[in-house]
Amino acid sequence: MRRRETGCENAQSYENPCQGTLNPVILLNRITNTQLKKKYAISDEYDYCDNSIYKTYLACDSVSDEVLLRNHYRCNKGIIDFNNRKYYNGKLSVLSKSTEKQPLVYVDVGDVESNEKNTSAEEVNQIIKYCQMNKEKSIGIITPFVNQRKYIEEQLKANSLNDVSCGTVHAFKGDEKDVILFSTAITNDTNFGTYEWLKNNKELINVATSRAKNKLIILSSMKNVERLHREDETDDLYELIQYTRSNGKTEVTEKTAKSRALGVKPFSTAIEEAFLENLRHALGNIWFAQNKYVVKKEVAISHVFMDNTTNTDLFYSGRFDFVVYEVNNKKEIPVLAIELDGKEHFEDEIVQARDKKKNEICKAHQLELIRVENSYARRYNHIKDILSNYFSGLR
Repeated sequence: MRRRETGCENAQSYENPCQGTLNPVILLNRITNTQLKKKYAISDEYDYCDNSIYKTYLACDSVSDEVLLRNHYRCNKGIIDFNNRKYYNGKLSVLSKSTEKQPLVYVDVGDVESNEKNTSAEEVNQIIKYCQMNKEKSIGIITPFVNQRKYIEEQLKANSLNDVSCGTVHAFKGDEKDVILFSTAITNDTNFGTYEWLKNNKELINVATSRAKNKLIILSSMKNVERLHREDETDDLYELIQYTRSNGKTEVTEKTAKSRALGVKPFSTAIEEAFLENLRHALGNIWFAQNKYVVKKEVAISHVFMDNTTNTDLFYSGRFDFVVYEVNNKKEIPVLAIELDGKEHFEDEIVQARDKKKNEICKAHQLELIRVENSYARRYNHIKDILSNYFSGLR
């Protein structure tokens, strides 16, 4: 949830930070998009191919407060735990009343070919059989592809299954069903480009899996999923399939969401990148800083300190812009936190209150916190002087 005051009016918008507004289906090719961006000086925040309206809003507004609606009431715990661990940094409190004992089902349709691009006839056959045997349940079918949706709808109509809903993920946002069948339409004909688009489509996967109250059924060809999956690359869809096949027993790799509601800045700006470069360069040129140091950005506060001595919620949701670590016998010890502050840190009460909490946390853990105005981010000598003063004080 985001709250922004405008004059005497209060405007509030409600949106899931991990689903956001689903990205539009893009027909514009990447090369043309890049050329147009360059021609009209369009910044990355407004890139039509990579951003939804929600993401653009986050990128352009660093002041408005953003709060995660933590309580989740819809899905069986076994279903939503994947999303919670993968996309929400484990911050959701699952309060569902579902008692379904087998909330996750994987249907391997075998080695199949498609009659039309992005369709799987065998997945459709399995879907129809399930719907015919479970007419007493509310059922929704989600697929990433328009051709597969049309195929399913034709067969639903032919079998008089008029109460079953089918659509792409865009049609199901905000909806819920007792059972969701996720038809991936992965076959022998699915190419690497299609799978590349699908495998880490966070908004699509998150919405598709979180519509089911009691049971999530995923259909695909395991042989072809294995063919398209690459071990050395991130693949959320593959993890979801393995999670479903094991009934929620496999490991889920956390993917940090870029949302202030989850304690993460939406974008790393060019200013921050310039500051980071200068910071690393300055550290390497301070002769009396004898030990080796490394700098990390957007570090969770809870990863820097062991315990929450100040009992503040920011300990678990907040992040430092930069943390300097001393490397000692392969161990990294935090010695300095640095915040790069824009004008909102001087003008906005909500941001100032957050900064105050962060200062208190550092003081309680005896970690130096230095604040630098972002107007100095590109000034190497200024940054070097700050570090020199800090390290000379330790001598």
